[in-house]
Amino acid sequence: MVTNIKVVEKVGKNSGKNVVIMAGVHGNEVCGVKAFDILIPEINIDNGKVIFIIANLKAVQQNKRYIEYNLNRCFLDNQPAEIMDTLEGKTAKEIIFFLQKADALLDLHSSKSSDSSKYLICERDCFDIIHSFSPEKVIMGIDDIQQGGSDGYMYRQGKPGICIECGLHESKDSIGIAKEAIQTFLIETGNINGISKKKITKKLFRSIYLYKNKNGPFRLERKFNDFEKMTEKTLIGYDGFEKIYLKRDDVVMFPDEPKEIGGECFMVIREETLLKSNQLNKVEKDLKNENANS
Repeated sequence: MVTNIKVVEKVGKNSGKNVVIMAGVHGNEVCGVKAFDILIPEINIDNGKVIFIIANLKAVQQNKRYIEYNLNRCFLDNQPAEIMDTLEGKTAKEIIFFLQKADALLDLHSSKSSDSSKYLICERDCFDIIHSFSPEKVIMGIDDIQQGGSDGYMYRQGKPGICIECGLHESKDSIGIAKEAIQTFLIETGNINGISKKKITKKLFRSIYLYKNKNGPFRLERKFNDFEKMTEKTLIGYDGFEKIYLKRDDVVMFPDEPKEIGGECFMVIREETLLKSNQLNKVEKDLKNENANS
């Protein structure tokens, strides 16, 4: 099979962790690819092995989100029939070969919106890595409501997986954040020698549900921004002719207008509280107890 990924391995002189850093999972999100172009020739790995993967090369070359299927819904041990024979399904299997051997993952993403927030997607096993990452917002629990993401795949293997949204696709700012994230990640995993940056206060969110249209094309009532919090019951859009509402205090993510039935229209997340990184584990435990008792 002709490969749809580009792999660059850099090995340190000393033993250490085997980590994967990915870019181009969505082919039009190129800030990570551009960060690779800058960093890979000059970065020196002190310990362990770092595998840089440009995923979905065909989509990157065509500047398209994907060719046949969203690659970030394909990282599954048992892919359904509608995924396994697609280009992205086969590509995910290529990448999973490396993820199975990896101790941790960093996956670089960006947005088409110039006012996009910078944020992290991960689970509790990543808190000792993300404490000095620059984005303040952290979303947890996406894999509980929508599997197939690269970070969720790692979490199901019992290993840290982090996705970072760096900002507008090709902006200098997003490329800079991607570079900073790579360097911070490698310091925290011990692959390069360095001093951890100052811990940054995080704002934690929990994924609640993902709405998929059931009746027809979905149409948003207006433009909604990621992390927009509702101050009252709010009409978000129309599933065919059915009105769909958000509740007060709902926080919306990924608002979109899919035409085909079963498309991802929006996600609702729950705002927690401003937290110091060393408090995050306690909050996650409290959330588990809360959900068990609800």
